[in-house]
Amino acid sequence: MARNVLKVKEQKDRYQVCYMAGDDSGFDMMEGALLVLESLNLPIDWVRADLGWCMWEKSIQKFGEGDPRCNTVPPETIESIRKTDATLMAAITSKAGVKGFKSAILQMRQLFDLYINLRPAKTLPGVGTPLKGDPKVDIVLFRENTEDLYSAVEFFPLPAEHYELHKGMERFKKMGDVAVSWRVFSTVGCERIIRAAFEYAKATGRTTVHCCNKANVIRETDGLMKRLFLQIAKEYEQFGIKGIEENADATAMWLIKNPQDYQVIVASNVFGDILSDEASQLTGGLGFAPSGNIGEGTALFEPSSGSVPKYAHQYRVNPSAMVLTAKMMLEYLGLDDAAKKIEKALGEVLVESKPGTLTYDVLRDFRGDPNWEKNAASTIDMAAAIAGKINPAFAGKVLEDAKAKVHAMCDWTKTVGFED
Repeated sequence: MARNVLKVKEQKDRYQVCYMAGDDSGFDMMEGALLVLESLNLPIDWVRADLGWCMWEKSIQKFGEGDPRCNTVPPETIESIRKTDATLMAAITSKAGVKGFKSAILQMRQLFDLYINLRPAKTLPGVGTPLKGDPKVDIVLFRENTEDLYSAVEFFPLPAEHYELHKGMERFKKMGDVAVSWRVFSTVGCERIIRAAFEYAKATGRTTVHCCNKANVIRETDGLMKRLFLQIAKEYEQFGIKGIEENADATAMWLIKNPQDYQVIVASNVFGDILSDEASQLTGGLGFAPSGNIGEGTALFEPSSGSVPKYAHQYRVNPSAMVLTAKMMLEYLGLDDAAKKIEKALGEVLVESKPGTLTYDVLRDFRGDPNWEKNAASTIDMAAAIAGKINPAFAGKVLEDAKAKVHAMCDWTKTVGFED
């Protein structure tokens, strides 16, 4: 019987968790999330590692521009991820047009074969949806995480011999320089993400799984995924689960019209990326959007929100996506009671909307506060409010000591990696 990869490989009395504070405002969000986790007195020992733009700059300073050792991911980080039970990662910064630059998260997904990108989108109390009638949204999207156009198999300019690979390339021979990105799908890649989606539906009592593709146009790659989906769907009919196949552009439309009709969605890397962001916008936006990157033996959890460089180290950004990402990690570790406490506490803070507990984006976008800038709470203030709901004794000196602890844990001037 196949192992449930959405749960840690080995249940333990105490876990080691690697945490990576990311870049820019990622440090602030991680600090807030760790403050919430401190209120739970969890059986976790934390191991710091770093990756992202901050490590790219550090490697440039150490080795010099153009040195092949320059990277966004230091060897120490890879080793820490390998040795720990799970990884909690904050948002990182990527910049286009930087010679030699490699995306840290893409490297991690491929190095550790983190083939599941798990993206839940669930209506939050006090946030709701922007849709008429405020429908209840509870969607879990399984995005294939290692293939498709994100396989990083690209050419520019296209080598001359590649024009002979397919007769359809004939018309491009006189079109100047041509750029090509290969859209790579494999049987193994498609089958395992589809099975993961159905197994999740089976384990959680969900009754439908939608496969969203464009097999009507992209006949070989999406055609492969569609065929495998329809085959595998038959195996799960006995469990009362219906497999539904539809065009991805139709899904994008129906998510706006009837999001309550979707329970589990499985999609390729690119379509999953787009549809998961759309679904997140229905439930508060990326500021409330967690995600997990999960493979057979490794899991790395990261928020879908960006690193917001313009607010770096100013403690202005909403910590909710990072906090909900930490909740997902706790579920992976089997610490379900603690995870439920986090979700409940966040909901209470959002509903009560007490002064000094909500960041600027919540006041501006969901409360219509004309003085949202003046009335905004800091990242740490909102995190402290959530922590206080979890543990009312988490106040006074206890709270201040915890703030100092997590601030030191996320010190952006003391990154780990590329050491002598």
